[in-house]
Amino acid sequence: MRITDKMISDRVLGNIQSSIAKIAKLHDQISSGVMVRYPSDDAVVATRAAKIQSRLREIEQYKGNVNYAQNILNSYDTSLQEVSSVYQRLRELLVQASNGVLTADQRQAIKEEIKEIKAHLIQIANTQVGTDYVFAGYESDKAPVDDDGDIVMDPNASKPRFINALGYKIEYGLTVNDIFMTKTGVSVFKLIDMSLGALENNDQAMLLKASLLSLDSLEDSVAKSLARVGGTQRMTEMVSLRIEDLNNFMNEYISKEVDTDLPKTLMELSTNQAALTAALKTAADILRATLVDYID
Repeated sequence: MRITDKMISDRVLGNIQSSIAKIAKLHDQISSGVMVRYPSDDAVVATRAAKIQSRLREIEQYKGNVNYAQNILNSYDTSLQEVSSVYQRLRELLVQASNGVLTADQRQAIKEEIKEIKAHLIQIANTQVGTDYVFAGYESDKAPVDDDGDIVMDPNASKPRFINALGYKIEYGLTVNDIFMTKTGVSVFKLIDMSLGALENNDQAMLLKASLLSLDSLEDSVAKSLARVGGTQRMTEMVSLRIEDLNNFMNEYISKEVDTDLPKTLMELSTNQAALTAALKTAADILRATLVDYID
């Protein structure tokens, strides 16, 4: 087989181009910090990396769900503690108002404070986190209590909300019915209106009944809800820690799979650059000069 100058030239130029391509790829790996970017780089590793990236996106969504639930639960915790204090103060005022020896001015002062308590409870019932009303159930875009103290939430929306995370179903929702409604179906706002009417008529029996019976039911509901919220908070904390552990593990794993081994890559780059330099010198020695080389 006759070896022509063209065959030698093609082989030498092909080797030089191959070396340049390897060097360019190594430069890309160093600059990007990623060794496997395409399936052509390593099909097996690229497939595993794609699956892990998909799982990481799921975990990120779980993390967002849990963080949202934790924000709602923190709002519940703060609101319930405030409601508990308000109910206690309301009880004190109603017991005080049932005293028949109060003067007209004292009764008026109690009435004004009870009205302020009602307004404050309405504000708590309409607590928002972002744009969501936290006590509105599934109608979180609508205020559950109007300015007059009427509960306007759809009964069908009065269900606890939940999130799914890592296979766990976490219920976290409370509604106005859980906190502001007695077991007999009377809201605290109606109870306050009844108390104000009894105070106006100096009906001591009605005031005492409202303070001792209805408020007992409301305070019991708040205590149970606080315990429920506390348990759910602990659950979300455990799930959040689990999500963080999985996220760290998978990021570490994928980093080992696809990230550039910088010392190794720099060594390969140095070797390929030396090979390219040698190839260029060799090409200069073995490729014959043509007439084109003598054109001035």
